[in-house]
Amino acid sequence: MNKPDDKQIEDVLAGIASQEVAANVAKWFATKEGIAFLEKTIDKNFEQIKPGMEELYVNHSISSEKMLASIKQNIRKKRMRRILFRVAAVVIPFIILTGLYMQLNSRIDLFGNSEYEEIYVAKGERIQMVFQDGTKVYINSDTHLKYPKKFGLFSREIYLSGEAYFRVAKNKNRPFIVNLNGPAIHVLGTRFNVKAYPDNSKILAYLDKGKINFALPSDKKYTLKPGEQLEYDRNTQLCVIQKATDTENTSKWTQNIISFKDASLSEVIQILNRWYNVKFVIVDDRALNYSYTLTSENTLLEKVLKDLEKISPVRFDYDQTKKEVKVKMK
Repeated sequence: MNKPDDKQIEDVLAGIASQEVAANVAKWFATKEGIAFLEKTIDKNFEQIKPGMEELYVNHSISSEKMLASIKQNIRKKRMRRILFRVAAVVIPFIILTGLYMQLNSRIDLFGNSEYEEIYVAKGERIQMVFQDGTKVYINSDTHLKYPKKFGLFSREIYLSGEAYFRVAKNKNRPFIVNLNGPAIHVLGTRFNVKAYPDNSKILAYLDKGKINFALPSDKKYTLKPGEQLEYDRNTQLCVIQKATDTENTSKWTQNIISFKDASLSEVIQILNRWYNVKFVIVDDRALNYSYTLTSENTLLEKVLKDLEKISPVRFDYDQTKKEVKVKMK
């Protein structure tokens, strides 16, 4: 679709265009080019708004009380009074004039009210997903992921409990945010792995490419560069960033490869429990004194257990019927 001329766009945003012109411009706003233009215009308008003067920019009548209430609710909820009023100033005129709000909102969620979907990847399973913006995510076993049906105009927010590897589509105007039940990862476009299971106090994040910020509820932020790994303890609130020494193994699980490096038996059992959904019973506590370094592309549980037995004096007796592994000394 061809871009309308500047005069037509200005008239629509000012709320003085005819129905025919407004309808044509609104259709263009629903295109990729139109959305980019709208975001740029909103940013430009925002720079001109002085703190405390936001209401003056909604100087036209608003026919829908429900729409106005929705805007105010978002202002209170997100503490983004200035930003959301500039959205109202630019967007509401052509919505009222054309009735084509749904066409534009089918691509982006203007007011952040989009319903959320939730997916749970059970133990023994791993999946891949592609979001509407082109972002790819690999989700590991025993992981919950909550995401909106449509991303918002100014951000793309999801909620993660578990482990996932992200390849985020770059968009400088709409940061991608991964909420981790308190802390959050903020990113524009990059590749990273994050591990934040609720039964473990530690959050681990590794950055492959780009840049991410690890943000705490206290507004304190930690920035990661490529090749760095972050470890945050929810109990002690201690955060450590260091150069990753095991970069190859961090995201091998996305290729269906099991990998351990100097992992304690407790860690190994925890990972295998998620991968295969089997119960481990420690018959002899002495087995917990051993650690393991192993990479296996053959992900049959029996084969992995045999490989573990080769590098320690520990025996793993697997009962396939009960889906249970007894751990004892040889």
